[in-house]
Amino acid sequence: MLPLVDLHSQFDEALNITNSDSIFATRYYTDLINEQRSLFIRNEYNRTREIDPNVQQSYCEDLELVAPEVCPCTDIPIGCKILRTKNKVPNTVEFHHSKAITSIGPVIITAKRFNLIDYDRVPFIGEGRTTKKTIYAFMYDQYIYVISKNVAVSLIKKITIRGIFEDPTAIAQFLACSENNICWTPNDPYPINQWMWAYVKEQVMQQLLRKRGIPQDDSNNSQDDLADSPQRVPQQKQQAKQ
Repeated sequence: MLPLVDLHSQFDEALNITNSDSIFATRYYTDLINEQRSLFIRNEYNRTREIDPNVQQSYCEDLELVAPEVCPCTDIPIGCKILRTKNKVPNTVEFHHSKAITSIGPVIITAKRFNLIDYDRVPFIGEGRTTKKTIYAFMYDQYIYVISKNVAVSLIKKITIRGIFEDPTAIAQFLACSENNICWTPNDPYPINQWMWAYVKEQVMQQLLRKRGIPQDDSNNSQDDLADSPQRVPQQKQQAKQ
């Protein structure tokens, strides 16, 4: 998929404007794109189908060992070590019954991922003979908690968090575990499928046209019926002539 800066350029070209006379800030473009992307992703993946890697992002986060009372969400089993991310997780897309966190695990991508659970299951973890050393992860109050009866869990310093974030630019504040570089910049591919972008672009264009006050050519006759329309002139230029 194209970088965000190129997606912005598509709107500038469609609206026949340049950077010098644009009435829209790039952040406004981004907010509209993010909003429509979240809606389409929610509708698409609420159908219990496998989530496409192209709409997901990953970032690296530091962990710190915390006392059980720091997590007031539930009773912590005796003997468990608990760690928490130093920063809150950026808002994720919400499905019918879950947040769009798809995996949490070690920074080594080939290593086994942690068991992602709801926080109300925490009191019952590690009770089975085969699960005593299992490492679990859950979200509470926008933090990720990592918990286990395995004492080795306290040695974990960083984790990789993967999911679908409402604002993909929000992970720019984090680092990529594999390269230790900024996770995302506007020159990196925007996390959306090409087919989905076609629908998102159409919806955003309609909002931009309404905002700018330009009538839409819906005649479907392969001609530019708005060529002679006085409203085709950018609004700010009309005001400059008055």
